[in-house]
Amino acid sequence: MIFFCSPSGDDRNTGAYDSPMRDPAFAARRLAAGDTLYMRGGEYMMSDVLAPPNGGTASQPVLIAGFPGDEPPVLNAHKINFFKEREKYPWRVSTGIIFIYNTSHVRVRGVTVKNSTGQGIAVRDSSHVSIDGCTTENTFGCGISFWDTKSTGVRCAHCRAVSNTVINATTWDWLPDGMKRGNEPPHEAISVAGASYFEISHNHVYDCFKEGIDVKENSHHGTVHHNHVHHLGRQGLYVDAWFGAITHVDFYANNVHDCEGAGVAVSVEQGHYVSDIRVFENDIRDIHGSGVLFSTWGADGPRSGVEIFNNTIRRCGIGLPASGFKYFWITGGLCLLSANLSDINIHHNIFAENAAFDIGASFKWLGEKLADSSEAAAALKRKFVERNIRIHDNLFLDPERFSKTEYPILTSYEDNDALYGVGQD
Repeated sequence: MIFFCSPSGDDRNTGAYDSPMRDPAFAARRLAAGDTLYMRGGEYMMSDVLAPPNGGTASQPVLIAGFPGDEPPVLNAHKINFFKEREKYPWRVSTGIIFIYNTSHVRVRGVTVKNSTGQGIAVRDSSHVSIDGCTTENTFGCGISFWDTKSTGVRCAHCRAVSNTVINATTWDWLPDGMKRGNEPPHEAISVAGASYFEISHNHVYDCFKEGIDVKENSHHGTVHHNHVHHLGRQGLYVDAWFGAITHVDFYANNVHDCEGAGVAVSVEQGHYVSDIRVFENDIRDIHGSGVLFSTWGADGPRSGVEIFNNTIRRCGIGLPASGFKYFWITGGLCLLSANLSDINIHHNIFAENAAFDIGASFKWLGEKLADSSEAAAALKRKFVERNIRIHDNLFLDPERFSKTEYPILTSYEDNDALYGVGQD
């Protein structure tokens, strides 16, 4: 069946084209496999979450969409306090205006959600869910999220977010009434937490206050590609293992710029390990911190099998330094800050105009600072050989800038055009 909603409708109506209902949340509770809910253009002042209780099948999915040819419907959640709804919503501020929970084969297309004291669109423990062409704006938590709430790595599978726009996510502006302000708003603009076989592509994420796209917890077998991520308060793209391992994820063809943290960060804050990650064909530029960072945050767990290739990394590490320091605290083009790394392959990248260095390694690799630069270079190279850290066939467009090194936090390799650095570890 096909149901219709309109801001001028009435929930006593049948839901037919010429008899539309008014409340999308009410209408969604009537959906069954194969059904469609079309929302006519206009603004809906939501007092309840749009949470379809029934999913579909591969051949009969449930579709929730704006009506073709109309302006996108706008779901305004200003009347919902997700912090106070302790009994109705199981995760409170981790609940979205559109909430897909414990179901499958649901498509959400061409809908705008805004003004949420929780999240924008939240998918929990569900499979074969597609969020396409939607917009989220003004959310306390994530704009869009996919979550395995039991951290099994299997309960949220085959989900995708394609061609969406996420604006002003993770902002204190939408702190729920009655909730005490903590260290930071929860999560990231787009969060992928324990999801498997996922796709995050062609999304536009900007003007958000924390990380842009975060693949975290024990997510595996996914792609993050062709996204435009910029003007964020922290990292543009983030890999962060918690609870388990993150494996087999590709980040490619993304445009990342004007972020106040790193462009791409690879971390194991509290998880087992990160492995089989590829970062390639990305344009990373005008980043306050490192273009690509292997961080030491949290437990600084092991990372291996990471390949970084065919990226352009330019004007990174350009943030203002703290008083008494020469460079931004995470600086340079690509920074091997963590020494808990093995089997890392960095090749065929282009580096230009990065602050402090193009490719750098901290003294964590050596355990001490060595006054003699040639001795430090030799010791670092031995460590890289032991751990199979390969750096080769990269192109450095401005080697003359770094002909005078102050600290040997990186070295030169005969396979590269040039590799120099200055700065503090």
